[in-house]
Amino acid sequence: MLAKAARMALLSSIVYEDQDSINNKLLKLGLKDWSWFDTDGTQAILIHTQEEIIICFRGTEPDKMTDILADLKAWPKRSRERGLVHFGFAQALDKVYDKINERLEQVSNNVSEDVRVICTGHSLGAALATLCASRIDAHEVYTFGSPRVGTRSFVKEMNNDGIKHYRFVNNNDVVTSVPLALMAYRHQGDLCYINHYGNIRKMTLWQRTKDKFRGRLAAWKNKQPFDGVRDHDINAYYKKIKNVSIQS
Repeated sequence: MLAKAARMALLSSIVYEDQDSINNKLLKLGLKDWSWFDTDGTQAILIHTQEEIIICFRGTEPDKMTDILADLKAWPKRSRERGLVHFGFAQALDKVYDKINERLEQVSNNVSEDVRVICTGHSLGAALATLCASRIDAHEVYTFGSPRVGTRSFVKEMNNDGIKHYRFVNNNDVVTSVPLALMAYRHQGDLCYINHYGNIRKMTLWQRTKDKFRGRLAAWKNKQPFDGVRDHDINAYYKKIKNVSIQS
């Protein structure tokens, strides 16, 4: 699982590049069949091989107002998903969903019946990947630094569908704490927590609390006041997950 997670984190970083850079980097990975989607600030790539169909969403870009607005529209709303979800995230996905689904159907006719559909992304892209997986009943989801996406009803439906979701959280990543749980939002998926030392451990809430404090303390000592922002970097996710996958 960790080797695949590292690959998904790498793709989630590549999707931030321009199309020429994306093409060159995918070719180096042996991936040549892919489609690009870009509508009103929502971007994604669909990559397909005979074994996998990967839908990877681009995350929040601080200089793009459409991304910022999507993050801010935090009220719950019933959409195409089952249960209540974050309105801004659902609205952002709607911009590209029909085109992605159309391409998914085309590709599915030319690959093995055993092909696995995987959704992935970082930050806003992680939220979109989760919502997309719910709509298309994907086999797997790999998210990095995901905000909360839906309410308890959405989480329940995702769990009932049996979609395997690996939700990676890097220590003090600030984005994973929003929208607030007080707004009825809940996280979905199996938590894969990356501790301060760069290891992936199953930890109790109390253990994670101590570990987060350890991370903040180390950042303060190094005069890095924005630890939560630094931990959100997709490249930090990729390097740490890759390192753990090599060691395991």
